[in-house]
Amino acid sequence: MSQTDTAPPFPVSHPIPLSFSYVPRPGLLKITLVNLVFNILTLSIYRFWGKTNVRKHIWSCIHVNDEPLEYTGEGMELFKGFLVVFGLIILPFIILTAALHLAYGDNSPAASAVSGIFGLFIYSMIGFAIYKARRYQLTRTQWRGIRGDLAGSAMTYSLLYFGNMMAKGMSLGWATPVMNTVLQEHITNDMRFGDAAFKFRGPAGPLYPTYALCWFLFLVVLIISVMVIGGMLTGMDAAMSGTRSEKDFAMLGVGIVVILLAFLAYMVIWPAIWSIYWAKQIRTFAEYTRFDGAQFKLNATAGSLIGLTVINFLILVFTLGTFWPFIQQRNFRFIADRLKLEGAIDVDRIRQSMLAMPKRGEGLADAFDVSAW
Repeated sequence: MSQTDTAPPFPVSHPIPLSFSYVPRPGLLKITLVNLVFNILTLSIYRFWGKTNVRKHIWSCIHVNDEPLEYTGEGMELFKGFLVVFGLIILPFIILTAALHLAYGDNSPAASAVSGIFGLFIYSMIGFAIYKARRYQLTRTQWRGIRGDLAGSAMTYSLLYFGNMMAKGMSLGWATPVMNTVLQEHITNDMRFGDAAFKFRGPAGPLYPTYALCWFLFLVVLIISVMVIGGMLTGMDAAMSGTRSEKDFAMLGVGIVVILLAFLAYMVIWPAIWSIYWAKQIRTFAEYTRFDGAQFKLNATAGSLIGLTVINFLILVFTLGTFWPFIQQRNFRFIADRLKLEGAIDVDRIRQSMLAMPKRGEGLADAFDVSAW
């Protein structure tokens, strides 16, 4: 028997461990400033191309086994997606509402009913928008020529997401760990890299002690904030009534400053408190996630996530949102530098996904101003 007759049907390959890292490179500041200028000049229409350029930059900094990811999306795809949503959903609503106001007056019950129905529609379709946007981004993400995808139904996820929001509201937030786990399980089990699937399975119970701690801490901070702001407003009201002296005006100024500082402190403390829970949740969800039998681990401590969140908030406030690409970069770098995969993957056995790629971008997510991640 010849050597050719005994050769295996596929090339011999060996499972290898995968490592993740974020390798920064220059250029993000230039992209950010160009986006700012062109968004002003084009009345924000350029944002679709600006968003794409930011993603191309950040994706190329994420390395798996020292090989960068590639983002293949295009600004025109996002623009077309927005035009479809604007033409089919937003524009008809604007025309119908304007016509009802013109025909029946500003207090038209019909116009109010249409606005209410439209609001409920948006609320119920947030999950659909998130799923479609996630799928678009995954299909435009490649590593070694293989792309990602979502193999499930956006409408199913949308109904699940709508139920999730209702459950959280009716339970004063206490359904959050359960519902977040259900949502994560659903979308992770739909995720693909080429023809290889991700798997997610695990209970929500381990999340509840941390969630309870954060819930009660948040309640205490909220009560203190209301008491401080309420007390200062009462003092300012007393200073404004009757004859106003120089002391009263000083009291008024001090009250305004205290209220602003209390509000700013609340806006920093609130995400810092909940970062304790989010750190626990993303660590747990990583441990529940497997790819080709290998288990993910994420070394995200509460302190590291609090630092990330607070600095992101300060960047957002002091740059008036213009440095949002740097916040995105910080978020992706935080995950990439802490993510590990325990086990080996036979990457040479993974084939390209045969699922059809979406032709347009995340128009619904852009219109609803929601993030796929």
